[in-house]
Amino acid sequence: MAHQIEGNYAFFSNSKPAWHGIGTVLKGTPSAQEAWKLAYPWEVFKLPVDARLEDGDQVHHTECFEHSAIVRSDGKVLSVMGKGYEVIQPHSVFSAFEPMIDSGLVELEAGGSLCEGKKLWVLGKIKDSDQTVLPNDVVKAYILFATSFDGSIKLSAGMTGVRVVCANTLAQANRAGIEFKVKHTASAKMKFDSYVDQLEKMLYSFRQSVESYKHLANRKVSRTAQEEYITKLIEPDLLVPAKVDNVSTKAKNKVYQVIDLLDSQRGISEVPAMKGTAWQAYNAVSEFITHDMGRNQDSRLNGQYFGDGARLNNEALSLALTM
Repeated sequence: MAHQIEGNYAFFSNSKPAWHGIGTVLKGTPSAQEAWKLAYPWEVFKLPVDARLEDGDQVHHTECFEHSAIVRSDGKVLSVMGKGYEVIQPHSVFSAFEPMIDSGLVELEAGGSLCEGKKLWVLGKIKDSDQTVLPNDVVKAYILFATSFDGSIKLSAGMTGVRVVCANTLAQANRAGIEFKVKHTASAKMKFDSYVDQLEKMLYSFRQSVESYKHLANRKVSRTAQEEYITKLIEPDLLVPAKVDNVSTKAKNKVYQVIDLLDSQRGISEVPAMKGTAWQAYNAVSEFITHDMGRNQDSRLNGQYFGDGARLNNEALSLALTM
């Protein structure tokens, strides 16, 4: 299976289907309960791990007290973790949205499982949070909740911005101050519940991010500066004469691919004012991360939220602000 979305049901969206037509598209906004049943309709359990030892004709079974198997209610084994690991149930991740949904502040927009059920993510749009960077260029605020059942990511929640004209996921300036990550221990659920009280702080961070985007949009830069910015992010050795010959053709082509996005990126014809700005350069990198980076579209989603894509996006924003 080329995609990492699990089956044709472990994904929901209230706007359009997941990649390759996978997933359930809803006509309206789901409740937390409805979203959970579509995106990750299982419970997850810790079960004893049994070691099987063969000694000639004898077979001995010994329980491994220091580890537990993390098993889903459909029988799928997700991982083996240490005894201190605590499972955060999928329905708890979705129910964390309930106070925000009930207050009318948030609408669930998408969610699902990745990596054969080992990761769960939920995306909620914060209502009335739209911010205009340039004419026809609107950024919306989202809150992303995520967890894993193999220790690959902590229980996490954080803000993200999405540029509507091209559906690019953008980095959040000052995000580190409110981003929420806790280990899967006994106190994790209590800490996670407290996060829903920080919505105003999150919105403040988002508005600060938009001010950074506006600064980039008003910052005129040369084509040469744009290309140097992209090169420094993607393959900095190309800017060092002594190292150029050692850069692979594949790496060079990746740089050229992103440079081409300066003029071919989605939505640029609708926002002519962005041309010749640092905002244009940053969004070329952001589009590469959101639409082109990774082995396939599903690994891109995983990367842009949890992996190299998220790291590169934050680096791209920080560097763009120095142009």
